[in-house]
Amino acid sequence: MKELPWWLIRLGRAGGGRAIGLLAIWLGWERLTDLVWRPQLVRPGGFFRYRIVRYRGPTTILADGTRIESGDPIVELHFDNRRLLRLWLAGAALPWELLRLAREDLAELACRIARGELGEVHALTGVTLFARAGRRLGFQVESAPPTWYTRLQRFFFVGLIAIYHPLGWRMAERYRERAWPGRAWMSRASLLARYGAGC
Repeated sequence: MKELPWWLIRLGRAGGGRAIGLLAIWLGWERLTDLVWRPQLVRPGGFFRYRIVRYRGPTTILADGTRIESGDPIVELHFDNRRLLRLWLAGAALPWELLRLAREDLAELACRIARGELGEVHALTGVTLFARAGRRLGFQVESAPPTWYTRLQRFFFVGLIAIYHPLGWRMAERYRERAWPGRAWMSRASLLARYGAGC
């Protein structure tokens, strides 16, 4: 029974930014959330998009002692999936190119925070199947709990990989087999210490 949702979404075709069949719902949902949330590019040509939100969750103590409580303003990071597709199609040297772009984005965010443009945000955070790669960027990474919501997130993320990767389901199946969502955190203080030197 648990295989039924995967079987259903694989009935259509996907890859290269296109989806035919049930996966087309993913593209519609993505457009809807873009319209409602209005995430902004960190910078032209960058890799991350972001929005300022109020944290809704249990109190979290980060590795450097920063305390994140419900209601605190934080920066929520999102990948720019279309930018990622363009890099894949261009044959960029992934993941090194992505790490370079991400570091440049984080440096830009650090400067904007240092200048007070984003208010008194306490931290940066994001949930993704690629969270472990965030350690290379200085993020603290925690595996998401095995709840129904996390399973739904994984289902959605794997579908996005099927849509945006040029190999479609061939690549998505690899993540379905071994990847689990993780939450990446970086405190304001850690961001400024690591990326704020050039501000």
